[in-house]
Amino acid sequence: MSCYFLSTDKRVLELFVRGCRMDLDRARSKLEAYCLARARFRDLYEHRSLTCPPLNDVCKFMDIVVLPKLTDEGYRITIFRIRAEYPEGSADVANAVRAVLLTSDVRMYDEHQIAGDVFIYEVSNVRGSVVAHVAAAANAVRRSIQLAQAAYPQRLKRIHVVGAPPFLASSLALMRSCVNEKIKRRINFTVYLMIRISTVLLTSESGTTTGTHSRTSVAEEWGGEEENIDVLAKKWRRRIDEVSPYLRIFNEACSTAKTPSNDVEIYGTVGAFRKLDID
Repeated sequence: MSCYFLSTDKRVLELFVRGCRMDLDRARSKLEAYCLARARFRDLYEHRSLTCPPLNDVCKFMDIVVLPKLTDEGYRITIFRIRAEYPEGSADVANAVRAVLLTSDVRMYDEHQIAGDVFIYEVSNVRGSVVAHVAAAANAVRRSIQLAQAAYPQRLKRIHVVGAPPFLASSLALMRSCVNEKIKRRINFTVYLMIRISTVLLTSESGTTTGTHSRTSVAEEWGGEEENIDVLAKKWRRRIDEVSPYLRIFNEACSTAKTPSNDVEIYGTVGAFRKLDID
């Protein structure tokens, strides 16, 4: 496969091996899935910038921020924050999914070895109309979560949803239903209703994201000493644009890959690709 040129990058290859707990066969399978996903699901990977249409509108709806410093346990925290008073037209969940996958790809290019990932969704500003947007994009949501588990060398430790209003229950249930049983046992999928995100980041009670997470690596509006989220989000968008030429070349290389006609053993189980094609 032409896209196997990626394996010549020792740093990226190490991410796959470490993410698969030194299981070389599993790492190779994930690397293959990582490449094939771009040929099979091109609609999820065709846009490679958050400053150009159509994904630039996503930034009016949601900030995606990868915190620059690791937690004391070596975890990388990624914040997904719904912006206050976002334009209704920007709440395109399918494009938000594409933006999240784009962020994951840039992290693959930049990331060093880490102990795991923590995702925090700060959704206190979301409006009720988003439920219809999530339902309309259910296929993209399911596919992206399945791809995150099957094609990325990710050790997802916890997901925290902060400030979730009751009307998000069905949307959160959809997300939870897409997570496999193994991941469900490993992660702490909790919903915090109307609490300060600083409580999630900085306290050490059971169930918090980091335990003794240092204030030096938390954004200032949440009680930390790091730059504020708006500044970090702008820096991250610039970084995505810097890496974008590499991502486009990688996509082009993967686009020539022949996707399997019978969906066998690509995602670790027979028929896994078929399971992703959910209407």
